[in-house]
Parts: sequence; structure tokens; C-alpha cells
Amino acid sequence: MSDHGVLRPGPGRSHRRYGLVYGPAALQAAARGDRLIWALHRAALGQGFVPVVPAVVVLDAARVVGTDPDLASFLAGTEIEALDAAHAFELGVLGQAAGADNPSTIAVVECAARRMVAAVTARSPGTAELAGVLGHDLVLHPV
Repeated sequence: MSDHGVLRPGPGRSHRRYGLVYGPAALQAAARGDRLIWALHRAALGQGFVPVVPAVVVLDAARVVGTDPDLASFLAGTEIEALDAAHAFELGVLGQAAGADNPSTIAVVECAARRMVAAVTARSPGTAELAGVLGHDLVLHPV
């Protein structure tokens, strides 16, 4: 298992959310200059939270918006979570178990569950199933 380690359900997990993980829809909204996502981002940073973006989500968003300067500025205030081979394999197995086929959705839900943070992204097929496989009560802020 990689250093990330796919979250395993367990007793005593806190249900508090002290951060955010952004999905592709959040990054696309930032690139469009969406005021709500920028306000949420500034508020998180102002509270000392550094939002997390799985690397595969950056790939997914860049595929849609390209090299947008607003996206680059938005990402400058985030932690990009790397994806090594071991973690990628674990995410693939998780996706298979939940019947999910979107790598970004898998990465966002797993990251939110492991870090116990809220996810900011679009609703997509498999989101609830992924959270269920992880035994996680996902807090989702749809964009």
C-alpha cells in the first residue's frame, strides 16, 4: 500500500470537515471566473485551509480549459496531491469495487474521505457509491 493508503472504514472517525478537495468542475468554474468558487477559495485560504487537488483532476480540468491564467492563479493557492503508481493502482481497485469509471471522481472522493474534508465538484455517477464503499459520509458542495 502506498503512503496515501485508500481509506478503510473504521470506528471513531471524526465527522468534522476542516478543508476542501476540489474536483474538475471547481477548477473549470475558477477558470470561468465564477465568483462563488473564488469566494469559497478565498474564504478557505483566509481560514488557514489549503484546498487539495488530486493531480488527475488538474489533468482533467486542463483538458477542458487549457492554460487559463485564472486556473493557474487558482491552483497556486492549492496543494496538488501527487499520484504515484501504487496509489493509482489502489484508486483503480476502488473504482472497480464501486463500479466507477471516472478517474477524477474516484480520486476526489477517496481524497475527501481519507483527509476527512468536503468535496467541491459536480455530482457525477458513482460518487455516492464510492463514498459508500469507503464507509464515508461525503459532504459534497456541487458546482
